[in-house]
Amino acid sequence: MRIRIIVACSLVLLACTVEPPAQPMCRVNEQAREATPGNAACLIKIDKWLVTIGHRHSGRLDLPGGLSNGDESAQCTAHRETWEETGFNVEVGEYLGRNAEGFRFYQCQLQGNFGKEFMEFPVPEWASSEVSSIQLTDPYEIQLQDWRFEDELLQIRALFNQIEP
Repeated sequence: MRIRIIVACSLVLLACTVEPPAQPMCRVNEQAREATPGNAACLIKIDKWLVTIGHRHSGRLDLPGGLSNGDESAQCTAHRETWEETGFNVEVGEYLGRNAEGFRFYQCQLQGNFGKEFMEFPVPEWASSEVSSIQLTDPYEIQLQDWRFEDELLQIRALFNQIEP
């Protein structure tokens, strides 16, 4: 009986998965373009705020980003992962740094009139299995236990300071 319930619940979850629309072409600032492959994330700064996602499985905050598809540049990985997790079609800019495992961080820009008047953004249906929230966060008010990869938080703050307004 228990196995039937687990199988039934799994089928319901799979049936509710929403496919994302076709992803936009990778957008990279021409002056910052590089061919370096790798896993990467976007740091998106709006005024004094950082765009963060709530990671559904860990319950902690993180940057939009993730693993490379193999042959794409790290900048295109950052773009694709940001699109998949937020629905934002960012322009990927300057390389900011990397963590001890080689995960790369890029400055990314949102097009349009984004300001601090919107502190939260809707999570696209297709991302809801991984992302629970999208919000503007003051990186200096985040507690270590609230950040998904605690050992990165101080580095994220330092990289955030490198981004020009």
